[in-house]
Amino acid sequence: MTNDPHTLVGPYVLHALPPDERDLFQEHLDRCSDCRTEAAELMAAAAHLGQAAAVVPPAALRDVVMADVARTRQVAPGPPVRRAAPRLSWPTTLAAAAAISVVVALGALLVQADHRADRAQDITAVVAAPDARSVTVRGEGATMRLVLSEEEAGAVVIAEDLAAPPPGKTYALWFGEGSRMVPAGLFSPDSDGSVRTRVDAVPAGTVGVTVEDAGGVDQPTSPVIASGTVQ
Repeated sequence: MTNDPHTLVGPYVLHALPPDERDLFQEHLDRCSDCRTEAAELMAAAAHLGQAAAVVPPAALRDVVMADVARTRQVAPGPPVRRAAPRLSWPTTLAAAAAISVVVALGALLVQADHRADRAQDITAVVAAPDARSVTVRGEGATMRLVLSEEEAGAVVIAEDLAAPPPGKTYALWFGEGSRMVPAGLFSPDSDGSVRTRVDAVPAGTVGVTVEDAGGVDQPTSPVIASGTVQ
């Protein structure tokens, strides 16, 4: 690891650090508010970059349109002639429908991009909060970090190389309240195994993670795979 850990914020956010350096830097992150703020800002910037998306029209759309153009007779020069409105051919109708579908798809992508931006802002607010603190949630084969902020009334689950849950399942976070466990949120890793998910506020006490049905449950139905303690 470099002698100046402050230079590793970028590689950390981009998941470019080897596991040993990543663990050391995460320990530094617990102590350095400047690096936490910079990491949160870079995470938000990376989320905005991920919003750019292109939609490729159906491959047959151009052929349909060009074929219909070739079949459509052009009006010869001369005085304008009133004609009855032509009935659109099936190819033209299909082409118009395909174009509308592309517009609808673009609209859906814009909505998804807005959701990603909102999620990034929620995560940034917790991680960069002045009172943010980090708790390790560790188990066999699963180690996560829980960043908490009372000021933001929330927490963020951070993990790397987390195995995907079985089909139809998700990870569930719990905190202890007396003799029962209270659900704090659900999360699943991205395709690269990383997790950056905001969950509900977690009070002091024991926290645990289980694997549950994707819709969530009121009480744990499987063994705790990772646990920690919020002071």
